[in-house]
Amino acid sequence: MNTAALVIVPPRLPAEELHDASKFDGLQSHLSKIYYCESTTTLPKMDALECSPHEAKTSPLERIQIQSKLGVGGTQKLIFKSLIEDGTEVILVMTSENNLTFDLLNRILSLMSNNKTDAILVSPNGKKISSLGLFSRISSRSNNFLSGSSFLNWHSPICAYSKEGLELTNFLQSPNGQGFSTDLLLQMKSAGVRILEIQDKNLTARVVKISDAFASLAAVLRHRIRVMGFAPSYVIKPSYRFKFNAYSSHSQIAKILKNSPLGKILDLGCADGQLSEIASSHGHKVTAIDMITPESLSPNVNFIQHNLENGLPRSLTEKFDLVLCADILEHLRNPDILLSKISSSLTDNGVVLVSIPNFGHWYPRVRVLLGKFDYDSRGILDQSHLRFFSRKSFIRISSLAGFDTKQVSMTGTPFEVMLREAPQRRFSWKPLLYILSKSDRILCKIRPNLFAYQFIFELKPRVSGSRQ
Repeated sequence: MNTAALVIVPPRLPAEELHDASKFDGLQSHLSKIYYCESTTTLPKMDALECSPHEAKTSPLERIQIQSKLGVGGTQKLIFKSLIEDGTEVILVMTSENNLTFDLLNRILSLMSNNKTDAILVSPNGKKISSLGLFSRISSRSNNFLSGSSFLNWHSPICAYSKEGLELTNFLQSPNGQGFSTDLLLQMKSAGVRILEIQDKNLTARVVKISDAFASLAAVLRHRIRVMGFAPSYVIKPSYRFKFNAYSSHSQIAKILKNSPLGKILDLGCADGQLSEIASSHGHKVTAIDMITPESLSPNVNFIQHNLENGLPRSLTEKFDLVLCADILEHLRNPDILLSKISSSLTDNGVVLVSIPNFGHWYPRVRVLLGKFDYDSRGILDQSHLRFFSRKSFIRISSLAGFDTKQVSMTGTPFEVMLREAPQRRFSWKPLLYILSKSDRILCKIRPNLFAYQFIFELKPRVSGSRQ
């Protein structure tokens, strides 16, 4: 382990310790930098952090004032960013009422250097567990209940993060207040970072105020909203797994593939390749195209790696009975251009099957009406979507590309996302989800433009159109 840094944060910072670097003399061989963070009630003129000069040339100690505008979390963000840019491999955060012993530091660095973990939460052990405090215990249990985690203490007095673990997160999007550490922990959990809890007999339990508990709870709720897809996230990546709901676009398309006469199928934007696999399992000859090669794809499927922003591959010379564009056109800057080129790859009786999200759905409408338009991590407002369609606008685009709309079907709102990554409960949400889904499907039939979550179009080249 080459370099490690220590960040000491409030709640308490005794005045006599502000300039005392001597107690870290035995640790300086492992710590390249030590930051003392102290609260300030006045906002400095400059927006940057105020750092005092090194107290001595041999001391790694620096003193940071936490601006009221930045908060404890905002200050840590800037320190983390600076340390990562300098190549610091491990960043430790410690509350000011504790001391970091050489044995504990060596234990933390040993666990990380042996690749056993990328994040460590250190808490008191033995009888001191009961001294965590009422708010700390309630907060930790509430956070575990809502996030499906099982951490002993969400308010650990010492936390350690590896550079690799932090780089898998976007900690700059975390809150500036006391919810920073909670949000960072949840981001790491979603990113698949290994998190280890250890105990130390010399630690003092962190003092958790009711405001800290509420800030931590708010961070958990915000993360839960991101997991469900209702807020942007750079950690929770868009997931294009097969939608197993019987009324989803994938299930409807799979049913069409099953009932279609055997032939050649072109799957554009195949993602993980599950629809290609389904088509192949029914006896179709399948060619799949995507920018990224699927992790596992049957050898029966002919895969071509290609960026569809550049149109169809030049090597694609054969004609297909069905071209599948499932959840792909909204990710392209010029989907109309790709549609116009698909026509030349169809057989005389060939069709195009397209599924798109409906921007006319009530959810985006409400967001726009309230002036809250923004991207989400998934769904209609997926942060990777470049184009948005309503039923009418897509019919117009496909018509200009030389297609007539043969048939339109729809899907309802996927209420099952409410349970995405949700912890296991003794009770079942299925009855409620069934009622919501049933009601939604009825509303889709009454007002499809308002309640349809996705539209599925079956397109046929216009006979009198400009087929090449």
